[in-house]
Amino acid sequence: MIGGPSRGRGAPTRSLTNALEAIAIFVRGGLDESRFPFPRSLVPELFVNPHLPNYFVECGDVSSAATARSYIAEYEDAKVITFPNFRPKIDLDFWSGLDVDKYPSLKKYSFYLDGDDLCDARQQASGLASRGVDADLAEEIAQQFRDTLTALMPVYRSIFSDYVFDEGRKKIVWRLNTIMNENMHVDTYREETNDHFARMFVNLDNQPRIWHTSWPIDDMIRQLDGKIPAERLAGMTRGEVWSEINRSIFGKSSREWWDGQPRHVAYFQPGDVWIVDSRQVAHQIFYGRRALSIDFSLPKERMKNPDRHYLEIANRFMAAGTGKLASAPAA
Repeated sequence: MIGGPSRGRGAPTRSLTNALEAIAIFVRGGLDESRFPFPRSLVPELFVNPHLPNYFVECGDVSSAATARSYIAEYEDAKVITFPNFRPKIDLDFWSGLDVDKYPSLKKYSFYLDGDDLCDARQQASGLASRGVDADLAEEIAQQFRDTLTALMPVYRSIFSDYVFDEGRKKIVWRLNTIMNENMHVDTYREETNDHFARMFVNLDNQPRIWHTSWPIDDMIRQLDGKIPAERLAGMTRGEVWSEINRSIFGKSSREWWDGQPRHVAYFQPGDVWIVDSRQVAHQIFYGRRALSIDFSLPKERMKNPDRHYLEIANRFMAAGTGKLASAPAA
């Protein structure tokens, strides 16, 4: 945790007060490091809450594709896996200085890879220009797309080496919008998807990306045992059940950024790389401006343990809940 127990009713510790004030100043762009000694190391800084399970796994032996192994077992087991010694060659100053307010279409920009794991820079430049990006800048961004993926993809492939991905379902998402205080959540979907994805996050900014994380999905389900009426569960789809699990723990609105649940705090430093199944670990972006996610997909049957797919977890939760309805004595 950032701070210890409060001193007096409602009074946070000095360390917590300083940390929160520092975050506020930092977000506004004027952090005075002499007053607020923010973590400035080249590895993720974690503040672990003792009231939560510690599911962070630090893999310091990975510095390149040659030193990486498959981390699929840990990934499917709802771990947040960091690679502090993998420092990909990425032009962080370029991404940090990109004026996305001038070009709003860049704030969340995605595409799929065909063939090899690198994008066609000329094709991407054309696509950017068609969205109103200045032609010269479009060419520069497209080359940065390619250079960034060149630095990342060999390690990505090694980390997920036991997965056989579907061609045409290799998604790249450039998350270049500023986010502050989103709600705590596990990822949910309007429609059920049988896909499984292998998700890698990269902080493209020259500032830390601050995450809060909370309960993993298995703990969320244990907390809700018997608390959602069986009659209600019986009328839901698996996707609706997944959303209900999320709402029951963390609130009903995406605008509710504070929910009273315990949190770990992670400062992902510039260039940091981590993997997590965001459908299984509750997370909240407290502050971030520039990031990349790599989301290659495969059918759930190709998982190491298909029972860890979110729809299978929802199935078991529904079966347990509606089973209590079936076994209840007649009135």
